[in-house]
Amino acid sequence: MYDEVERERYILEPDILELAAFESWGDRDVLEAGCGIATDGAQFARAGARYTGVDFSPTALRLAQERFEEYGLAGRFEPASLTELPFEEDSFDLVYSMGVVHHIPDAARVVAEFHRVLRPGGRAIVMLYHRDSFNYRFTILGLRRALVVMLLLPRGVELVARITGESREVLDGHRELLHEHGPRYLADRRLFLSNNTDGPGNPLSNVYSRAEAERLFGAFAEVRTNVRFLHLRSYPGGRRISQTKPATVLGDRWGWHLWVDALR
Repeated sequence: MYDEVERERYILEPDILELAAFESWGDRDVLEAGCGIATDGAQFARAGARYTGVDFSPTALRLAQERFEEYGLAGRFEPASLTELPFEEDSFDLVYSMGVVHHIPDAARVVAEFHRVLRPGGRAIVMLYHRDSFNYRFTILGLRRALVVMLLLPRGVELVARITGESREVLDGHRELLHEHGPRYLADRRLFLSNNTDGPGNPLSNVYSRAEAERLFGAFAEVRTNVRFLHLRSYPGGRRISQTKPATVLGDRWGWHLWVDALR
């Protein structure tokens, strides 16, 4: 299972390998904030990092620990809220967080915690959802709204499933949300965004422009941003297209992943 998850992750999102630069963190203290099942964590550990993973989910932490034991990797895992990290100041050389901070209401407090536990000269590498992306501006606010309305048509779920490749379970979830909230489901940007990033029932997602991300990390000495990953999952053949050179070039401007590299 773990090998398949890992292979799919880096085929679909090669920007992770580029911007996390796992091999650069050997013999350094690395904290992954929101580690999940530690797919990226395993790469840090293989590179020789002294790895710590934290997550609020006991299930994710159990699977992450099992993964490390199965592959003979060294690391430690702890349950924690990212707004109150259980570590002393100046504990880590890197805080890494991939796709987590934009789900937390008090993102500023999370970033302050990253700053606190980093050593002087340490780095935070964090991926946020990008406001000025093709996925947000066109797919979520335009196409996905139209597709949700189509779910109300006779056999609408089957039609949308054929167009997008989305599962029946996910589409049924959107239809239930539309019945529950009525027109507000389409009109409330935050409600619609949250349920159209990580699936129906996702409690919160936020998006950030480059300028907003730089302000969020304003306490750091230096902040750089990169944009990657032209997210085309909702389109026929989208996965194949997203791996082409033109899509890569467009992803560097309109990509869904906004990477922040902040120096303490």
